[in-house]
Amino acid sequence: MFRDLREFLNELETSGNLIHFSGELSTEYEVPAAITYVAQYISKAVVFDKVKGYDTPVVGNVFSGRKSLSIAFAVKEDRLEETYMTRAKKPVKPRLVSSVPVQEVVIDKNINIQQTIPVLTHHEKDAGPYMTSAITIAKDPETGIRGMGLHRIQVKDKDTIGIFLGTPPLSNFLAKAERLDKPLDIAIASGVDPLTFCAAIFYAPEGIDKFDIAGGFAEAPIDLVKCRSVDIEAPPNAEFILEGYIIPHLREKEGPFGESTGYYMTFNNPVGKITTITHRSKPIYHGLMPFTAEEKCLVEVMLRPYLTKMIREAVPEVRIQGLSLPGMGEVCVVQIDKKKEEDGAKVIDWLLSHPFSKIGVVTDSDVNIAELDEVVWAIATRVRPDKDVVIRPGLPGSMIDPSTSGLGITTELSLMVTQTAKVGIDATKPLKELERFQRIDVPAEVKKKVFIKLQKVFKSCGAHYRA
Repeated sequence: MFRDLREFLNELETSGNLIHFSGELSTEYEVPAAITYVAQYISKAVVFDKVKGYDTPVVGNVFSGRKSLSIAFAVKEDRLEETYMTRAKKPVKPRLVSSVPVQEVVIDKNINIQQTIPVLTHHEKDAGPYMTSAITIAKDPETGIRGMGLHRIQVKDKDTIGIFLGTPPLSNFLAKAERLDKPLDIAIASGVDPLTFCAAIFYAPEGIDKFDIAGGFAEAPIDLVKCRSVDIEAPPNAEFILEGYIIPHLREKEGPFGESTGYYMTFNNPVGKITTITHRSKPIYHGLMPFTAEEKCLVEVMLRPYLTKMIREAVPEVRIQGLSLPGMGEVCVVQIDKKKEEDGAKVIDWLLSHPFSKIGVVTDSDVNIAELDEVVWAIATRVRPDKDVVIRPGLPGSMIDPSTSGLGITTELSLMVTQTAKVGIDATKPLKELERFQRIDVPAEVKKKVFIKLQKVFKSCGAHYRA
């Protein structure tokens, strides 16, 4: 268990998974551009030691690959998803502590978010600086149940933010507060330990405290401390905490902002006021660059085992071999061991009913779904479009998909809802024609023998190889 982000970064550096950049860069576009290049070519966490106008370094690409996440969970890479799901089933409640490193510096007068924190402006048409990796914490105004999640936060002026609360539980908390005509108190924690960050993006049912999930991930209680100006508990070892409230019934333009889907999105979103900022004496700012390999890695590791479990429970009669998410979750490829002709259609029915999936593809077990070229090959050679492709209109879509329509906010849940048509593609072989669709290959025993002999050659030239 890493107590904070710093311990995790030290371990990443020791293991060769972190680099430093010593040249001075601006928070406006330059650091984000550098993070994008590092994510594309190096796949390591990167610390920018000199940030123009600030004494605070910025770290990016923290979860650059499965290696970083396996270090966070202290397991081997091949056990990462199994461990993630197993520990999530064993929540551990947090504990209150008195030591508060994040309150070493307290600012409760003359608040100026952007002067205090090197918040990044990521994309050319972004409305301004955005916090993309800070977790927002709030409580249910009626029950007191705590919730948290990762929500994009626009810094609008010195003490004003716009926040995208499009999903539960915080969207529901705000709806309840507004029915009571009360502000919703919030705490925004930036630079938290890696397992708390992973818990923040974990899909949990309403009423589940994600700090309990973080404790399950760590197999030990997560420390929390009382905030100074709001009745909320937050991680004491965070780098920054912004305390404040969301103004009831107020919506203002928030955006445009370059989202995870690769497009600029603008919404009418809640507005918040920050009344107190606390931080460590020499803080680090954690920035996450949207639409990079880091986000894809997080989606794959955090979403894939969850979806696989749900599909297996929904269609237990179909043997699910594996699942791949080539995009950011909107395309879902499921590999099955087909026994009945209707197996592919059953899986497609479930995929298209789920809000995460827009395009569902089902393949046979002889297709390596981790390789997009193989999936395309299966679609090109096994699909009969008039029989194996279904299009279903009027289904729930993602609010950050620009091709969806009917964006709105429901009165009861404050949940952003869109509609879209969805596509299901059955790329499995017809059971009556298996011989016709038999894949060409070298004899298995020959492949194994030759592969063993070639390993030394591959290693000597530094090539990547796999069985």
